[in-house]
Amino acid sequence: MKLSHVNKTFGSNTVLKDINLDFPKGKVTVLVGPSGSGKSTILRSLNLLETPEAGTYEFDDIKIDFAAGVKKDDLFNIRKKTGMVFQSYNLFPHLTVLQNIIEGPTQVLKQDKATAEKYAHELLEKVGLADKADAYPSELSGGQAQRVAIARSLAMKPEYILLDEPTSALDPELELGVLKVLLQIASEHQSMVVVTHNMAFAKKVADKIVFVEDGNILYEGDSETFFSKDNGNERIQKFISAMTFSDL
Repeated sequence: MKLSHVNKTFGSNTVLKDINLDFPKGKVTVLVGPSGSGKSTILRSLNLLETPEAGTYEFDDIKIDFAAGVKKDDLFNIRKKTGMVFQSYNLFPHLTVLQNIIEGPTQVLKQDKATAEKYAHELLEKVGLADKADAYPSELSGGQAQRVAIARSLAMKPEYILLDEPTSALDPELELGVLKVLLQIASEHQSMVVVTHNMAFAKKVADKIVFVEDGNILYEGDSETFFSKDNGNERIQKFISAMTFSDL
C-alpha cells in the first residue's frame, strides 16, 4: 500500500501537500500529529472516503491516478481489501451484534450464513464479547460497541484495517479494553494503519510512526527513534511532551 505525490484540498485549504508514504504489510503504521494536521485525511484516502486531486495510490496490482478519477471497480476492490473502524462505531442499531458482523460477509462477500456466523462467533470470542451476540448496539457500552466494530471489520478478512481515533470517545477504562484487543490483533501480524492521540498506545503498538503537521510528513520511521529524547527534532519533542504531560 503506497501513496505517491498526493495532494488534497478542501476549498482554499491544502490539507495534504505532496504526500509520499508506504504502509508495510503485516505491520502497524501509526499516524500522529496535532488536530487538523491531515492524518485522518491520509487514512480516509486509503479507503477512498476522500479522493485527493493529484497523486497515485498503489495497492497490490491496483494503481489509481487520482487526477484521472477513481474507477468503480478499483473503488470496490480497495474497499474489499481495507476495513475501516471509526471513532463513532457506526453499528446498525436495528441489527443484533451477530447480525452487524455477518452483514458484510453475507451481502458483499456472498458467504453463506452458517459460515459467516461461525466466524463471527470466533471473532466475538477474540474481542471478549462472546456473550453479546444477541444484544443490540443500544445495550452495549462504548467500549463494547467499538470492539464489535473491530470484529465487524475483521469479519471481512481485509488485508489492512484502518482505524481513525478508535478510542477517542471512550473513558480511560473502556479505552484500555479496546487497546488490548488491538494489541492482540497486531501481534497476529494483521496489517493496520491507526490514527491516534494516545502516545502510550502508539509507542507500544507501532512498527512505524508517521508524524503529520500542516499537511506535511515531518517524521517517518521506527517508534523507538521517534520517542527517543535524542531524536534531535524539537517540534516532535514538544509534541510528545504535550501529549504525555511530561512538562506539567
